Amino acid sequence: MNLYIGSLILVTVLGAVLFHILWTRRAVPSFSIQDLVTAALFCSLLYIAILPFKFGLSRVPLIQSFFFSIPYTATLFIGIRLIPRAGTATLIICGHSLLAQTISSGINPLWWPYALLASFILELYFLATGNYLGSMKNALGAGFLRGLTVYLYFYCFSAPFIWHQFFAPWYIAVQTAQGIAGSMIGASLGLYLSKPIISATRYGGI
Repeated sequence: MNLYIGSLILVTVLGAVLFHILWTRRAVPSFSIQDLVTAALFCSLLYIAILPFKFGLSRVPLIQSFFFSIPYTATLFIGIRLIPRAGTATLIICGHSLLAQTISSGINPLWWPYALLASFILELYFLATGNYLGSMKNALGAGFLRGLTVYLYFYCFSAPFIWHQFFAPWYIAVQTAQGIAGSMIGASLGLYLSKPIISATRYGGI
């Protein structure tokens, strides 16, 4: 309980730091109708991307994190590449989280810090690097950071408090390592697949 409350404070502090940076740089997110429609589309695509995981891959022992991370990260990063600005990661990740909860388990605010942390970490990374997945190096760094953060938080804070499931340190280390590997592979795929999509959008009038 105390650890979970501590994690809430951490997420709040990260959100405050992110808002302060955006405010001082006069870069508070502003989206057009087309941006919002695109973000909503990618919230739905994220849900579709993890359906194979929901329908069976999650039962594969020890390598769930690897299977989950690849399609999720690839789809998320394509969306960020299409709207390369502050706020996009938060919009897509939190939008998908609410959509998934609405469809499957019902709205549960206890899971919101997980989505917010995943969003804030990427937003801060992009602001610090001044790069929104514009290079393979930046994409791999974002994938590494995403995998490290979300899996450590999930197994150390979310699952023990919400599901009352506790995991051994070796299991957390294995799942986190796979989450990092899967996220970096997904980041590479997302960067590769986003190029023809961006070209079609820019020159094809799509």
